[in-house]
Amino acid sequence: MSDGNYFDGQADKVFQARNVYGDVHFHGPRQPAAPALRVPAPPAHYRNNERQLAALTRIHDEAPDRVAIAVVRGAPGSGRTTLCETWLHQHRERFDRFYSVRVGHRAGADVLAELLSKLGYGPDEMQASLEGRAAMWQSRTAEFKVALLVDDALSAAEVKALLPTHPGSYVLVVGSGLDALRARYSAREVELEPLSDEAALGVLTELVGAEKLEAEPEESEELLRICAGSAAELNVAGMILARQGGTVRRLIARIRAKGALASAVFDVAYDLLNEREQAVYRFFGAHPGSGDVRLETVAAVLSLDEFDAEDALQKLVSAKLIEVLRGRYRMSELARLHAAGLAGELSGSVVEYYAKHGLKIAESALSTGWPKRIWPSFAAAAVPAAEAWEWLFAEQANLLAAADVALQAGAHEDVIRLARALWPVCKDGAYPAELAAVSQDAVQAAQAAGMPLAEGLVRTQLGFARMQLRDWAAAQEQFAAVAELATSAEEHASAWEARGLAFFEPGWIARQQGRAEDATSLLGQAEACFRESLALAEEIGSDRRLALIRMHLAKVVAPEEAAVLLAQAEQGLKNEPGNLVKVRLWQGRKLIEAGSYEEGAAVLAELDSAAEQANLQRERIAALWSRAEAAVARGFRDQAKAHAKDALNIARMHGFTAEAADLLVWLERL
Repeated sequence: MSDGNYFDGQADKVFQARNVYGDVHFHGPRQPAAPALRVPAPPAHYRNNERQLAALTRIHDEAPDRVAIAVVRGAPGSGRTTLCETWLHQHRERFDRFYSVRVGHRAGADVLAELLSKLGYGPDEMQASLEGRAAMWQSRTAEFKVALLVDDALSAAEVKALLPTHPGSYVLVVGSGLDALRARYSAREVELEPLSDEAALGVLTELVGAEKLEAEPEESEELLRICAGSAAELNVAGMILARQGGTVRRLIARIRAKGALASAVFDVAYDLLNEREQAVYRFFGAHPGSGDVRLETVAAVLSLDEFDAEDALQKLVSAKLIEVLRGRYRMSELARLHAAGLAGELSGSVVEYYAKHGLKIAESALSTGWPKRIWPSFAAAAVPAAEAWEWLFAEQANLLAAADVALQAGAHEDVIRLARALWPVCKDGAYPAELAAVSQDAVQAAQAAGMPLAEGLVRTQLGFARMQLRDWAAAQEQFAAVAELATSAEEHASAWEARGLAFFEPGWIARQQGRAEDATSLLGQAEACFRESLALAEEIGSDRRLALIRMHLAKVVAPEEAAVLLAQAEQGLKNEPGNLVKVRLWQGRKLIEAGSYEEGAAVLAELDSAAEQANLQRERIAALWSRAEAAVARGFRDQAKAHAKDALNIARMHGFTAEAADLLVWLERL
């Protein structure tokens, strides 16, 4: 055990807390779930992959004293998930529990909630945070060997939060972008290859029967050549042949009519759909990226009744052309490539839907008033804010992909709309690289469309993204350009506010790092910008703008003046939970700056729950760091280390790499 609350060894159970009064009781779930070891058996037509199954066995055998991790790679439709399920079914006696979870674009806390519910925890027994749920999962899984199948993983960070802890446990991962798992956790890869002809014939035999294939041996051989070992194509072909009266000869004739290409299997499947079902199939080809899709999106783009759209989607599910995941629909990459060739101009309709509807949703989640100024007929969506936020986080990947397509198509205004739709999700520090990329595209689009107001707005976004990436010079360059574009008092006020933040952020970091001269210069420039913005805001008379700039100005003035400004800001932002968290952060920091260490630390401790609910991870990190500084000032070094390490864990878990690096430097100096 090290200083503070950082655990560094092995124990049966670990308890973490800030302050403890009275006894501590560590409980499992009130109603523990029955041991789960129900691994689905492979389909009867499963064939081949003996080499890959043996490789999975070796990986587990060679890691008896730790958690083994295998990453299964292969082409879309190659049967990666089925390979994992087959191995786990064959070796289920090695484990005490088996769990399967699909990640996709779900929030990590939601994925962990699913796993904890399988352990028997009720919603009221789970901690709210990603870190808390990860700790619960890891502590509980220390009691038994776990086999965990993680499907559709998109990053190593997602998998990290799901790792069990008992030696001998095994995590099988299907996904992409997982190189960091090899470097940090010694994960090993297993490559899935196309099925052999013998195995492919076995798949078809199980699906349609040997008699039908033996009756047409030459045509069956040709069909195998066309499918080229693709499990996805073999399954679709099998579903077609299983139809009453379906023959291999007839299927081959259809394929030859389509050009005898591998994609002709999907051509035939498409021909067997009715007109509405074909439209839905084309929708997936037109859909940007590879994200999953809501029923409502399909219905809206195709102008279908939602019940009719649902019926068509279910037909495509039955035909093995799409799959349904937690109420959303997704097409495999192989089928999507085929459907894209049939989509025609539908892609523009899908992108336009995401652009216009996404901006309406974004303005419902976070009202800014800017879209109305750019497009006078604009109106926000009439949905509750909580529902709007949920939609934005669920559709984030689709919005980013749509922006790429819109830029390539020259749909300049849609690029701008999509960049603004992503602003609420990214504005507080999450996904800075994505925000920078989409905002840069939107700047180009606004210039091409001759829309200076929009250009200033998306340049401001780009400047904030550059700040989050610690590229201060690039941020200041963007904000200077915004000031030149400004034509109204409100635009000028916004530009001065942004320029002030571009000086404040590096100035605050310089202060934390002990570079007093740099800090004084930068914070002085920030104060000048904020006061200019405040003067303009007073002329405009906008209560919200006044509240925001007062909050910013409070960051750089003496505690006495800051207290007045923050009280005014708190009153003006009383209906905005996220901004109230930021006000409270600075109230706590200014108390500490004035020497009221205990009172300031108490204010900062109280805001953590609200910050977590608002997904303000940077504010959580900042509050813990300031509490650590207050602890140092009071002589409590162990407590300071504990707070700093809590902040470091949050930074690492949520991808705030710059903050994590700064905290490591601070801890080394402590």
